Amino acid sequence: MNDNGIIKVLLVEDDEDDYILFKEYLSEITAQNHDLVWASTYEKAKTEIVSGKHDIYIYDYLLGTKTGLDLIEFTLKEGIDAPIVLLTGLGNADLDRRAMEMGASDYLVKSEIDSEKLERSIRYCIKQNNILKKLKASEKKFRSFFENSYDVIYISNQHGDILDINKSAERLFGYTVDELLKMNAAQLYDNPLDRSRFINSINKTGVFSNFEVTLKDKYGNRKYCTLAANLQRIDEVGNIYYQGIVHDMTRRKKAEQDLLIAEKLIVTGRLARALAHEVRNPLTNINLAVEQLEEDVVSDDSKTYFDIIRRNSNRINDLVTQLMENSRPPEILSEKISLHNILNKTLALANDRAALKNIRIETHFGENLELQADESRLVTALLNIIINAIEAVEPEKGVIRISSDCKNKKCIITIEDNGRGMTSQEVSSIFEPYFTAKANGMGLGLSSTHSIIRNHNGQIEVDSELYKGSRFRVILEVL
Repeated sequence: MNDNGIIKVLLVEDDEDDYILFKEYLSEITAQNHDLVWASTYEKAKTEIVSGKHDIYIYDYLLGTKTGLDLIEFTLKEGIDAPIVLLTGLGNADLDRRAMEMGASDYLVKSEIDSEKLERSIRYCIKQNNILKKLKASEKKFRSFFENSYDVIYISNQHGDILDINKSAERLFGYTVDELLKMNAAQLYDNPLDRSRFINSINKTGVFSNFEVTLKDKYGNRKYCTLAANLQRIDEVGNIYYQGIVHDMTRRKKAEQDLLIAEKLIVTGRLARALAHEVRNPLTNINLAVEQLEEDVVSDDSKTYFDIIRRNSNRINDLVTQLMENSRPPEILSEKISLHNILNKTLALANDRAALKNIRIETHFGENLELQADESRLVTALLNIIINAIEAVEPEKGVIRISSDCKNKKCIITIEDNGRGMTSQEVSSIFEPYFTAKANGMGLGLSSTHSIIRNHNGQIEVDSELYKGSRFRVILEVL
């Protein structure tokens, strides 16, 4: 429709009498002005169609060797987004259906046309076409939002089958969109009970926001996320669909944990320095006094006591030094090293302890790749985990499984035991400095391990349940 409110109509009709009759019908319509253009041949019609200047296109079905269906196909290929009406001499339900399937907006039988029916058809087709244009624009806008959102947006049914999901899911989960569309949402949950809790809650209220959950990617890595979803019943048989958004909190969560541990290290570092100062000053005086006494006392019995004092003074000094070292971030000396070499060196240091308790260590190493790492520090980090596992299992019955698997430029080292396990509170605090569940522990081993792994730009995860053992996963980048 032009600025003057005139509807431009293209009529493709090879019969001039029908054209004159059609023109007369349009002239009888007083509610709307029409500008009629007549194309008497298929080729003339193509020229007019390509111009794209008409508001509605009306095609006769029979056009010599061509048909109105051919013109519909040509019009759509040219990208013309305007309503099309097909005319025919006889009513034909099959032709009507074919025309509508191809993209026609209406179908009119010539013998039944009058000015009233023609006006109604034109008005209806243009109105419907405008509605469709708005819907397409809206769909395009929301499809753009769907595809370009950094968060994962998905649709699933009541069985958990993923019906649609955007490209962001590939970044988060490591699967392709095609792979995800063949999966069930439950496969992405680290704990199946979380899926049940989420579905039960959303089925009761119809909506759920900020549901914190741990998901897992294709390679077994944990992803800390929040879910927001709503429930829809959009078909006649009452099937349920879930529309949801997954927001990845993994980096933020790990950053918060690292910040918390770093802050505690700063506090404990200050305490360690103050303690070292307060302990070493009197310790120095004790050592000086012992040296002075040794010169004045020549008894053999007294010498034994002096040795005990000196030995325990040195022990106190060593503990203070250790306390100071563990309160400082480790210095990483990076070099190219073999993954299997690190694992074998760690095992060599742990084997004696395992043998003393008659513990079985099972190993399964994958591909041997190179890491950019500090060999001695990394060995220390892994050894701390293995020693903890040795101390957690029962003599004679203990089994420790150590494996490595390298995929997607990531190497996952898994250390699993069948020992005592840990409570959820212990798991959440296990990497904090000076936290320990052992009677004689200092709580520095796993804190040091965490610091070393993070300084290698790696990650460390732990799964544990009381009396069901523990599993540590160290994730490192490979060259």
